[in-house]
Amino acid sequence: YPPGLLAITAGAVLAAGLVGVALCVPTLLKIVGRRPPTFVTDPPVLLALWLFAMVLLTNNLIGILGFDQLEEIGAFSLGTGGRLPVGLLLASQLPFVVVAVLGVGAGIRRGLRPTLARLGYGPLGLAQLGVVAAFVAGAFAVSLGADALFREVQPGLYREVGEISGTLFDPRGMGVGAAVLFALLIGVGAGLGEETLFRGAVQPVLGILPASVLFASMHVQYGPSLLLGYIFVLSIGLGYLRRRFNTTASFLAHAGYNFVSVMAAYLFAA
Repeated sequence: YPPGLLAITAGAVLAAGLVGVALCVPTLLKIVGRRPPTFVTDPPVLLALWLFAMVLLTNNLIGILGFDQLEEIGAFSLGTGGRLPVGLLLASQLPFVVVAVLGVGAGIRRGLRPTLARLGYGPLGLAQLGVVAAFVAGAFAVSLGADALFREVQPGLYREVGEISGTLFDPRGMGVGAAVLFALLIGVGAGLGEETLFRGAVQPVLGILPASVLFASMHVQYGPSLLLGYIFVLSIGLGYLRRRFNTTASFLAHAGYNFVSVMAAYLFAA
């Protein structure tokens, strides 16, 4: 275990522990009757704040600041040594959905329909679907510019990140049908898990900007790169889709963007 990474990990875990204890104090005081309920003691609010502190500090900050050391020990390969199995991807997104659903009180304070309504899932009209399609096209076009800027400004990190992404998500070598299915499952899996949690459960509590900080920080495989800034901007756009329409719109946009990105790598990459 690299010493530099150990120091980063210890500091982040300590900070997360202190913040976590502080967040629990108001709820404990409410339970023992020493203080009336407050904004912080509302379960969805506590969940959102806890996620922001725990996930950002313990997992994501370690991944971003310790990117070089983590790459040295092969942490980003997820133990696969090659292309990411779709089953592993879907399994990694399942906890996001579970935390989001339980965090808003499913089965305790809300039934199925109220839970879906709280998470923001609902129907879309044709005009709204058109906006989603335009968002996907625009986001992909901007991503090409962000990628080119990343390549020019941080060439060394660009190569490292490219190796990680190419190893895990490269569809080349597949048949057309298999590549389409691979891209579709990546899009739907990541879109459903991340949008349900970040846009569905967390954004109504924290707002678009804090939820976008948390969302961008989840992409530790990009390290301290310019791409994190692009992902932050992308998340803001997804957040506005959630606010203007619903989570179904942000989910379809996220899934569509991922699908287009993977298929572009399959069709056009050298």
